[in-house]
Amino acid sequence: MPPLSESRSSADHRPDPEQGPQQGAASMSQSTLTPPESATPTSGGGTSVDLRGLAGRAARQGGLIVVIIALVAGFGIARPFFLDPTNLMNVLLQAAVVGILALGQTYVLLTGGIDLSIGSTVAVTAVSAGLFAQQVPAPLAILLAIGVGALCGLANGLLITVTGITPFIVTLGTMSIYAGLALIIAGGQAVYGIPVAFENALAGGVAGIPIPVFLFVVLTVVSALVLKYTIFGEYLIAIGGNSEVARLAGIRVGQHTATAYVVAGAAAGLCGAILTARLGAADPTLGADLLLTAIAATVMGGTKLAGGQGSMAGAAFGAIIIATLTAGLTSLNVQAFYQQVAVGAAIILALLVDQVARSRKA
Repeated sequence: MPPLSESRSSADHRPDPEQGPQQGAASMSQSTLTPPESATPTSGGGTSVDLRGLAGRAARQGGLIVVIIALVAGFGIARPFFLDPTNLMNVLLQAAVVGILALGQTYVLLTGGIDLSIGSTVAVTAVSAGLFAQQVPAPLAILLAIGVGALCGLANGLLITVTGITPFIVTLGTMSIYAGLALIIAGGQAVYGIPVAFENALAGGVAGIPIPVFLFVVLTVVSALVLKYTIFGEYLIAIGGNSEVARLAGIRVGQHTATAYVVAGAAAGLCGAILTARLGAADPTLGADLLLTAIAATVMGGTKLAGGQGSMAGAAFGAIIIATLTAGLTSLNVQAFYQQVAVGAAIILALLVDQVARSRKA
């Protein structure tokens, strides 16, 4: 899939997801409170800035694609079977769950928040999906699992926006709560007896493409379009850039922030259902290792932890990079604990390279 451009035209005057926090907020306040600069004649400098920004974003997305190609080529040379289409599809399948979680996390990070509970939300929704699947048709069970995830996200969003407690503290607490709920609902053990219809609904494939991969691609495209073309995406960027300026500009900061957490929870709910279908059982301890991986994929893709800047396509590419690196190291018989070190080092290296590039640009 070609990289998705998430730039904004000079006529839109929406806060650019690739701008810094203060720049995004300033753009939002200008477009809301004062006439846009493009309404008056200029000497063409704005167009030059837009073109430079577009080139920078294209280079960043292109760089991620180059890394993916280099990893695939390198592992393919070392282990030719790595290039087998079936194996490459398995890599994408591994990336799908992390990628969907990363997309949800991107919505939250854009606001300047963070959701540490998504891993535990995956666990509670995986168990819920398994129990629902035994009682209702597969499509309804999937929707109910997504709904449970959305409710978890709503609880996070309301606690953050109503109490004013920082997202880190709130979601750190709900991470423990949701993990405990998963164990309580499952009775402390895995839920077996998942109907075949439910497994086929999410673990099957269409034209040789696994359904989770198809969902991953579709959600990446939809999320990129939401960020680029909708008021909701514009508001999230403005809130992350400067929430006070966004509030003065008339944006309902609390409402849109809470909605971002709902989206992240719904994404976790879908991932919980997918994992239950793939495993043929609902494990209440699922998700513990997904949190940091999803955040890493998001940040590797260009989303700032401080908020106001992010890329949905970048988050997707970040997930693919991590999945490719993990699968490649496995093919080389590298032990799991060394893989964790390698993935962590790769993430830090990617962030350092990006930081240096931004510093030179500034």
